[in-house]
Order: sequence, then structure tokens, then C-alpha cells
Amino acid sequence: MDRTEALEVLASADRQLVLHELLRLDGAIGVEELSRSVAARRHQLAPAELDERAVERARFRLTRIHLPKLAERQVIGSDWSETVSLADGTNADRVFGVAEGLDCFPPDDSLDRPSRRR
Repeated sequence: MDRTEALEVLASADRQLVLHELLRLDGAIGVEELSRSVAARRHQLAPAELDERAVERARFRLTRIHLPKLAERQVIGSDWSETVSLADGTNADRVFGVAEGLDCFPPDDSLDRPSRRR
């Protein structure tokens, strides 16, 4: 993956939120929980305060657009229908290497910035 492709992956705030959440957890997360987390961070609300429609919209965006793109680029595991995890390999490392040079990753400056551990 070249720098341009890595930047295309990082071009979406939702994809950045997914990647940041996977870094924070350092493991796998269910699609439902990931959708709730992305919706909460996107709307800057506590997960308990979310409207279920916001979670459903986030799940739709993730499962129809963002997770397939991340899987296609081999940044997440290819079997993401139930759980999502970072893929092993150079593509995920390349995306995080490019992300470290961006002021906008993660998309909310108030979030902790975990480092990619390998």
C-alpha cells in the first residue's frame, strides 16, 4: 500500500474512528458494539444517550461502506461480519504510519492517542 492509498483509507472520519477504537481495544470488537462506539463518538454523546437510529445509521455506514473498504485494503481481518479486528501485515502498519503524521488522527483532539504496538 502506498501513501496515497493509506490517505484514502484515512479520508473518512468513520474509518478513523474504527481504527482508533481497534487500537484502543488492542483486540476484536463486535460490529454492534463498534457501531455504537462510532455513533457515540461521532455525535459526541455517551453510548447510553444515543438514539437507536443513530446506532443503526452507523452500523449501515460501517457494514456497507467502511468495513468492506478496510477489509479490501487488508487493514482489518477479512471476516468482519460478526467481529472486527486489525489485520496483521504491512497495510495496517502503513496506514498507522501515515496517520501518525496527520494532525487530524484521531478526528477528535480530546481522545487519547494510542500507539500501534507490534
